[in-house]
Amino acid sequence: MQYYLFIIDDSGAIEEIDYKKIDGKIVAICKMYDDIDFNKLNDILHSTNEYIINEKALNIFKESNTIDYKLGKAKVLRKEKLFGLFKKNNSYEYFDLTFPDENASDCYDWIDFEKSEIFVTDENGEKFKIKSHQNELDLISENKLDSTKSYSFETKKVVFNKKFDSNIDLFKIPHYSWGIYVSERLKNKLENAKITDIRFAENKEELGKMWKPHFPIIEFEK
Repeated sequence: MQYYLFIIDDSGAIEEIDYKKIDGKIVAICKMYDDIDFNKLNDILHSTNEYIINEKALNIFKESNTIDYKLGKAKVLRKEKLFGLFKKNNSYEYFDLTFPDENASDCYDWIDFEKSEIFVTDENGEKFKIKSHQNELDLISENKLDSTKSYSFETKKVVFNKKFDSNIDLFKIPHYSWGIYVSERLKNKLENAKITDIRFAENKEELGKMWKPHFPIIEFEK
């Protein structure tokens, strides 16, 4: 099976998001950068939220097998020239699509912690292997409750066991990676639909240097 890190380029990017109630519903008001290099109206816009997405792209995710998502409306504001040097904000209808961490909890059951390389270093510099997801949660809780404790966490490799759901098209593993991972099936759908300015990385070596520590190696038990 093949999964890829899903990357949204910043040629279309959101600078600021505010939330307003319109007709009784919360709408994400998304202000794009006023910069020609970053305000292209792509199908999926780069943002601090997971995805600000148009209907074309949304329909692809809807017909795929993803972890549960949260969906709301979004208005994208883009400054465009009116005449001369004058500009005005034009509004475009998008959607606010997020995959909350709490909806990814089943993914922890897929991890073989014995074969994975997930570590914690304590306040004395001692390094230990994380034995389970609950083990990590307990250490995080201890870190908050005891001021004498200080733990730092590092994930070098995540190995998924045979419980891994190979039918899943999009998943994430909070605590252990910053990435969102998509199947080859979903990758092909997005590419065939010519969704604009997206990329797929097969491994973390294809990422920029500053990002590499936050994206572990991903392996699957055969």
